[in-house]
Amino acid sequence: MDGTTPNFTAHQRAMPFWENVLSDMDATAAEYEESGWETLQLHPGDVTPLWTERDDEFGLDVLVPDNEFETLETLLDGVEFDAFEAFRALGDGLVFLVVVMEDYDAETAVCYPAYYDVQGDEKMLVDAMAAGEMHTFVRTLSDDRIRFTHDDPDVFRPPESEDVDETDASDETTEE
Repeated sequence: MDGTTPNFTAHQRAMPFWENVLSDMDATAAEYEESGWETLQLHPGDVTPLWTERDDEFGLDVLVPDNEFETLETLLDGVEFDAFEAFRALGDGLVFLVVVMEDYDAETAVCYPAYYDVQGDEKMLVDAMAAGEMHTFVRTLSDDRIRFTHDDPDVFRPPESEDVDETDASDETTEE
């Protein structure tokens, strides 16, 4: 990959695992809801890693449907996310994530899945580690955007290989 074209092979490699990642997100949201939290789940149509050299910003670009974006915008009027969780798994050289943005006072969580190629997207992590933070850009096709900032980029790194079975991304998530 030369850094100028989308990584279609990562997208194709992610598809066999994607339903499991969405199921993990559903289960995570259900746990929050059982504890009395309001949750919003986002369902990306595409996830693109960004890095400064190519994109002038770094992080994960998460493309969501307009109706989910509008619900998120409305939700943001009443909450301020003060924490996050990232659950990680490996599969076929990809890191799969379920990220949960949390507002403890409002007991509100936003969950979204993401993935990136360990080998092809390392520049994103280098930028995040250098900045001491990771970003997620939730956006629509018309490029309306909301940015989440995560103050611990380490939790986006690949999980330690001895903790994860590379063959099944659904069974081995790591909470950070």
